[in-house]
Amino acid sequence: MLEVLIILFLAGALFLLLRHYPEAKQVNFSLSKFNFDKFTDFLKSKKGQKRLLLTSIQPDIAAHIENNVPSMASEFQARVSKVFVEKNPLLLTSLYKAEEAYLANDLREAESQAIEAITKDKRCGEAYIMMGKIAFYRGEFEDAKESYKAALKCNKNLAEAYYGLGKAEAKEDNFTKAIDHLEKSIALEKGNADWYFELGKCYVGVRQYAKAAKVLKKATSIDIDNKDYKTLAAEAEEKQRTHSIYSRLR
Repeated sequence: MLEVLIILFLAGALFLLLRHYPEAKQVNFSLSKFNFDKFTDFLKSKKGQKRLLLTSIQPDIAAHIENNVPSMASEFQARVSKVFVEKNPLLLTSLYKAEEAYLANDLREAESQAIEAITKDKRCGEAYIMMGKIAFYRGEFEDAKESYKAALKCNKNLAEAYYGLGKAEAKEDNFTKAIDHLEKSIALEKGNADWYFELGKCYVGVRQYAKAAKVLKKATSIDIDNKDYKTLAAEAEEKQRTHSIYSRLR
């Protein structure tokens, strides 16, 4: 029975792939005799996952992502498609709508969609992250921290949850805790200039100017046009020099 269900699932997925995306025909096998290795390899590939994802979710959202509309579409897809490509497509739809509403500053709708996602999957860390972002925006930092902690209980490798925790702790001047969380976020996911910037501000808060200068330089190297990054990096370097001279004179 299990084998029959697997074959039916693969046949259905293949039908969708061939119908919507002709290049999937390059995977050479017949319906009468499955070549499971080739089919599995295709689904595991980036192209295969993208095709399977886009044929699973609602058509309007699929088109929005596929057309790479200049918004959060491509970033959101990159962040969650790896996790939810094999999950309930309605869950992905709720997360997408929550993200879009949040970026449109419609916090009530974003919260509603995040809660909807949680009702579909209580272990959906991305939904708790959204709840944390909403609480943080409202200035409810304790609630934000609880939401981010809930996300990490679902998945301890959610970099954005550590980043959110770090920002919330920093808002309450808990710089040591903030640094710990922000360092974990960057260890899991490098390349986000804002994350280095937040970490740099926390290092300045505990007067670790050498570390601050280093991570702030990293932020400026990622986003070379950001004046705030450059300004704080220069301030950190100046404080590092002043602090070094003062230490030698003591």
